[in-house]
Amino acid sequence: MEENTRFLKAILEQDWETYDALVEEFERQGKGTPVAIIGFAFNLAVKRRFGDRRDVSEIIRFVADARAFLSEGRDLPAKEAEHLIYATLDMDVPGVDETIENLDVGVIAEIEGQLLFKLVSDEQMSPEQLNDFLMEAERLAKEWQPQD
Repeated sequence: MEENTRFLKAILEQDWETYDALVEEFERQGKGTPVAIIGFAFNLAVKRRFGDRRDVSEIIRFVADARAFLSEGRDLPAKEAEHLIYATLDMDVPGVDETIENLDVGVIAEIEGQLLFKLVSDEQMSPEQLNDFLMEAERLAKEWQPQD
């Protein structure tokens, strides 16, 4: 498992000691937060959660539940969170493209990370299932982002 994936795993498992160590390592290397793995894991988790369902009201309920569940949930912007899910599911909902185009990549990663935490929590994965899930996200990231 690559260090970017271990970083995400530390967040999802709330392993703050590993998280802090990886943040220090990234700073030493001059790297920022590894946002790509968050995006790929989010995409995978959304598709697992919603499958072929394209129900706007189900997504609105999920985001509302996430806002209630997360300790910082009140800070999760509902419209933007919903729009990121609609985009991931290729749903034709007015205003989605404009909303996402106006979001900074860091904001997108923050929203996706919060929603990902809720998605993974809802799935109640075992440690082995979480590892498999993260390895699948890592594999997807490698396919879409060829190494130099």
